[in-house]
Amino acid sequence: MALSRILRSSTNLSATSLIANQLTRICRSFASTSSTSSLAASSDYYDVIVVGGGLVGNAMACNFGLNSSFKEKKLLLLEAGGTRSLGSPSKLYSNRVSAVSPSSKRLFQKLGIWDRLEAYRVKSVRQLQVMDSCSQSAIHFERQSFQSEVAWIIENDAMIGALFDKLASDCSKNVTVKSKARLKSCSLPADTSELAQVVLEDGSVFETKLIIGADGAKSKVREAMEIGYTGWEYGQKAIVATLQVSGGADNEVAWQRFTPFGPVAILPLSANLSSLQRFTPFGPVAILPLSANLSSLVWTTSPDKCDQLLALNEDEFVDQLNEALWSEETQDSFVNKALFTVDSMLSTVLPATSVVQLPPTITGLQSDSRAAFPLGFGHAHTYVKPRAALIGDAAHRVHPLAGQGVNLGWGDVQELIEVLQKVVRSGGDLGSMTSLAEYDSRRQMRNVPTMVAIDWLNRLYGTNFAPVVMARSLGLYGVNRFGALKNLIMDRASA
Repeated sequence: MALSRILRSSTNLSATSLIANQLTRICRSFASTSSTSSLAASSDYYDVIVVGGGLVGNAMACNFGLNSSFKEKKLLLLEAGGTRSLGSPSKLYSNRVSAVSPSSKRLFQKLGIWDRLEAYRVKSVRQLQVMDSCSQSAIHFERQSFQSEVAWIIENDAMIGALFDKLASDCSKNVTVKSKARLKSCSLPADTSELAQVVLEDGSVFETKLIIGADGAKSKVREAMEIGYTGWEYGQKAIVATLQVSGGADNEVAWQRFTPFGPVAILPLSANLSSLQRFTPFGPVAILPLSANLSSLVWTTSPDKCDQLLALNEDEFVDQLNEALWSEETQDSFVNKALFTVDSMLSTVLPATSVVQLPPTITGLQSDSRAAFPLGFGHAHTYVKPRAALIGDAAHRVHPLAGQGVNLGWGDVQELIEVLQKVVRSGGDLGSMTSLAEYDSRRQMRNVPTMVAIDWLNRLYGTNFAPVVMARSLGLYGVNRFGALKNLIMDRASA
């Protein structure tokens, strides 16, 4: 009898304990749901937080704010600097410009800022001329239709200003821009059972389902993700400046000459105003052009050579630049003879499809706007983790010789928006790996081959070793001769 009472008592206790445990779990679940709901209603919670503005972060926020799929979602853009409007064109061009690809132009048209940029100033590039300082090999790129542009040269500040204006005018309902916001730290959960957290240097704390790192090559978001990263410095610096150049009135050719120290690129900024002459009864009246052709310089060289060039006065600098564009000191006569022989043999069966042009002569600087920055390579082994994704230079860093860096970043923006849009439509979690993994795989497949090709191109032209010069010269000559292959490369770069 005593044993029976003990068993009944034990059973009752077990049932009571089971009920208590169940109630505890329900209460915890309710508390968790309640706290998340109240958090989502507060100003400290955002569905998405973009760390870093600039060309890529601003484009991400703008694309999010204009997309009807996210009209019920809130995004916070953390800009370390200040916001600025596009305003009217300044008399002097900025020394920092980007070559905007056709696919990036389509993004700007979708965001509704392309017309505003054109009204400000945009320079079309219809042809690209690439030359080797060690031989006479060269390649001439243009779209299949001469009326189609290869790229457009636009000042970075203009694009950033146009994006900020769009955010302020059309995205204010669900996008908040916080300027002078410097990231102190961010913490990411191991899975999506918790939210990610961002802490600013001013003490502000925000929580979110997804942190998007657009904070550059030294990304703190990438550091918090604790992922693998491969990177190195090239031992090169790029000098930028705004040039006055002589040449035709259209100024629509981008020039690049590879030297053993690195490539020298001249990108068109403006066209010369044609001179006019009007005859009157009192004699002819000449109307001279008001300004010279303006182009942007990106001159890659060694750090020591860079320091020497920056120390020169303007006239001495211009002389050195013209020498880099025109000098035949490093020409290999044996390679040139081989190219001449091959060209003579092929000309009878495969006529040349393009004419090699000569580069412009640099006549001066618009102003002494010379500046320099180091060059390097970097690539995150993955762009995503639970509650985090990387875009732009935070995910990848490339040499500027192909003008692809920021275009790869804008490609990231378009792919990530497409993935997040599908997540919202299906009712999923914005920060889940199920959705973010698709973005990662798609962008890795696009970015990695481009980055490797650019890296090897820089290495290939970074030597004047005769066998290498011969191989690359014949290769460049062959690509220039075969129009179909050249068009394929052009289409791939413009995609």
